[in-house]
Amino acid sequence: MSDTALIGKTQPRYILVARRLIDDITTGRYPVGDLLPTEAELCIQYGVSRHTVREAIREVIGLGLVARRQGVGTRVVSQTPSRGYSHMLTSFDDLLRFATGTSLVDVTSEDTVADARLAERGQFQRGQKLVRFEALRVPSDDTGALPLAWSEVYVLAAYADIRDDIGKREGAIGWFIEQRYGVRIMEIRQEIVAVNVDETLAGKLRVAPGSPALRIERCYVGDDGEVFEYAVSVSPADRYSFAMRLTRDAAG
Repeated sequence: MSDTALIGKTQPRYILVARRLIDDITTGRYPVGDLLPTEAELCIQYGVSRHTVREAIREVIGLGLVARRQGVGTRVVSQTPSRGYSHMLTSFDDLLRFATGTSLVDVTSEDTVADARLAERGQFQRGQKLVRFEALRVPSDDTGALPLAWSEVYVLAAYADIRDDIGKREGAIGWFIEQRYGVRIMEIRQEIVAVNVDETLAGKLRVAPGSPALRIERCYVGDDGEVFEYAVSVSPADRYSFAMRLTRDAAG
């Protein structure tokens, strides 16, 4: 399939081009030090306008992956986004792929049951059997780097064997469950709140107590309409970037 065929109409074209460029850079197709194809070449490659290419490159520059120099071109300067945990959201699938390029380390797990708090926040049934995971999320290519987030995840006990995947594969646990068990994620309920890091998490995240952070809660709903995963993560403010673009339907 050609690159042109991959540029569809369901999202802004520059976002799709940017995503392809980001993938090509992070996977090494365009190594650090290499120049990206010229704007004219990218226009032909993706079948888009020069304006679209420029907007796409602007997105990639914003991630710290490339730098533009007049008279020289756009050079790859990094294979890792400089903004830490960068999350560009334009679709449901983007949210499922948000943890691509990261891995979980220092993973612990335990069997538990849903108490009153989990019944309310996680939307489980009180007394429902669960497995609790706790871990730190780090860049896959530098597991010794500063943690991007602390994560606490509860999943239905029926999916306990997901232990075999956590810490061994990139990505989000919800994605692992979907792949391993054939569960289809139909809805993700997300809430983001600004918080201060408490003393317990400060040591794990290697920040000062009271540092600003984002607390993100997600409930993953399967095709049976029931929540099968509740995930909480806390990311230091300087290690997480959340961007969302909304476009109006042409008929709206």
